[in-house]
Amino acid sequence: MPKIVDHDQKRKLIAESAWRIIEKKGIEHASIRAVAAAAGVSPGALRHYFSTQDELLLFIVDYYLTRGADRAKGIEISRIPMKAALEVVLELLPTDSDKRTAAGVWWVFAIRSLTSPALQDKKDELTDGLHDLSRTVLDLLAKAELLPSSIDMELESLRLAAVIEGLTVLALLRPEIYTPETIERIIVRHLQELCGHAVNE
Repeated sequence: MPKIVDHDQKRKLIAESAWRIIEKKGIEHASIRAVAAAAGVSPGALRHYFSTQDELLLFIVDYYLTRGADRAKGIEISRIPMKAALEVVLELLPTDSDKRTAAGVWWVFAIRSLTSPALQDKKDELTDGLHDLSRTVLDLLAKAELLPSSIDMELESLRLAAVIEGLTVLALLRPEIYTPETIERIIVRHLQELCGHAVNE
């Protein structure tokens, strides 16, 4: 048991140390040597986990995604379908410091994946996951008979995913405009337009 705890703590230390370097200086400065120094471990020990920057980035992404998933498990979702849809979508958006960090990790990864074949599979997995979750939100509303019968579920799933991604990057770029309150209002309006009902009814 102590070894497992130590292993988890080391992963946490490495991931968070690496992200602080990337956040302040950029991915190009997150060398094995720099991350090892920031984490207080030897470069050799760090190479036990990964040997390239792409492996490092995958490591960071997995760490923050796992942390976000663990956090989401502890959230009690409303039994009211419209409120539940709102809560699920807001959990994906950078409305607090932890989720801002996760969003920053994602966008650094997304940009890097455009030129790194080693990251393509993970990029596809994550973008497909967002689409699937958007479809799940719509299925929740459809099951509650809140959506028009004529709705194009596939198109609206893509549109919701685009709204989420767009708000994420805008909140990172202009947090003084895209505040948590504004983000929530935008999502509420989007769901209202989809369903024709007030989310808080």
